[in-house]
Amino acid sequence: MRIHVPDPLRLTVEPTEVDTDYKFVVALKAKLPPGVAANAASHLCLGLVAKAAAERPELLPHMSFLEFPDANGGRHAPISGLSLVVLEGRPAWLRRLRGEAEAAGLLYTDFTSAMTGGTYADQLDRMRTTPEESLDYYGLALFGLRTELDPLTKKFSLLH
Repeated sequence: MRIHVPDPLRLTVEPTEVDTDYKFVVALKAKLPPGVAANAASHLCLGLVAKAAAERPELLPHMSFLEFPDANGGRHAPISGLSLVVLEGRPAWLRRLRGEAEAAGLLYTDFTSAMTGGTYADQLDRMRTTPEESLDYYGLALFGLRTELDPLTKKFSLLH
């Protein structure tokens, strides 16, 4: 599989170029065990940036990845200068959020219970044999304009 990325690929921006009109949102199923929630959130974020690179490379500069130099000249990058809000909500809200994100053409990824346990081959087989209405969504990650994301996620609470 070949992924098209802009040439030259510039993943980091200058601090003056951070686009605060955008933000990241991770919405997780309420009451997931902490390890499951961390695993789901990590996979979601990795997938979101990979999806942006493959399908929406014009969004990468808006993700506002910065280099964070320390006092000794060490580099800590790339880390986004944007908000990444982690929310939790009811399973039905996650399914609805996925549908709304899809309908709006937003950049998003989702993660389900079928994507855990066993090998990736086992997980692929489970996904292929599970109808969408039977999927247990553990979470979604979204990236977009605040004005687009905020109305879709207003029912969710901050993760505790």
